[in-house]
Parts: sequence; structure tokens; C-alpha cells
Amino acid sequence: SPEAVLSDYLKEHYPWAEVEIKNLVIPANVPTDSPIRILVAKGPPGKTVFSMEFGNGKKITATAEVKAFEWVVMTARAFRKGYRLQEGDVYMKLTDATHIPSGAFKSADLVINRLLIRSVTANTPVLSGMITEMPLVKRGQRVTLVIDAPNFRMAAPGELKEGNYVGSYVKAVNLASKKTVIGQLIDENTVKVEF
Repeated sequence: SPEAVLSDYLKEHYPWAEVEIKNLVIPANVPTDSPIRILVAKGPPGKTVFSMEFGNGKKITATAEVKAFEWVVMTARAFRKGYRLQEGDVYMKLTDATHIPSGAFKSADLVINRLLIRSVTANTPVLSGMITEMPLVKRGQRVTLVIDAPNFRMAAPGELKEGNYVGSYVKAVNLASKKTVIGQLIDENTVKVEF
């Protein structure tokens, strides 16, 4: 059928998981053989104009409403900022391509074990601006304060005065001297103090 031929063409030439063709308007005298060439003059998605060329040299124009669908990663329930997403926390949903927000993930593997940098509600598309690869270290976490200078290296026990992500600058208390210092979270257990 012409719908099947056009649907196969769209699936092969466009990056969507599924397409739906409705309200196809095509001339009554369409050759029974498959077209040797199909061109899209306008669209898709939405109102789409197809130009088809057949082996006998005949060319016809057809119009249709085309909907395109793509798989999107969705949250299974509400989560708070700082939560690390696990396998059961997300699911895949086939979504109209025109309603997919920018930055939406299309593979669950890309979001598993990543931290939310803001709270989200259930059944929300997971967007690139919602997650980070950097672990969140909480306020009160015991850390090692490290000073690296050209001629010496010193380490002391410390405690974070504020939570932040690995790679960020934080305030911490040197537990030996009780002084507050500022340094960079190198990993979840180490703060490099500027000297």
C-alpha cells in the first residue's frame, strides 16, 4: 500500500522509532509497482508533501499528515535533588517527536547512576540539565584536607561545612585547628586546600 511504502521510506531516512501516516491524499491512477524514487518536498512531521517517481517515468505528488515518535527516558516517581538514579527509577515512553523537550535522553543507560541536580516529579522526561555525573558530597561529611605545595605535602582531618558536587569549591573545618578553610572537592573524601 502507498502508506506502507511511505512509512518504510520515513523510517529508513529519518531518526524516529515510529511514524504514523494519516489522511493520505494520492491521485487515483497510481501505478501498482513501487516508486523508484521518493522525495520529501515539505515536512515531516506535520503536513508532508511527497513526490514519487515510478519506473515508467510517471511522477505523482501525495500529501499526508505525518506523526513521528521517539523513545524518551521518563522518571518512574518523584525524586529529590541529589538522588542517584537507579535502573527501576526510569522507564521508556514512546513520545510524539514534536512534544519532546530539548535535551531529553533517549537511552536509559545514559542516566543510570547519575545524580539529580534538581528535584523532579513523576512521569517527567529526564533532561540533560537535570543530572550530573559528579557525585554529591553532603554537609558534615568527614574528609581529608590536603595541602600540596612545591616543597611539602600535608594532610589533616576535616569536615565539610556545606554540601556540593565533586569538582566544586567548598568550605571545610580543619578538625585539628578548628579553622575554616576553602578548597576543591577532588573526590568524595578529599579536599585540596589552596596554600
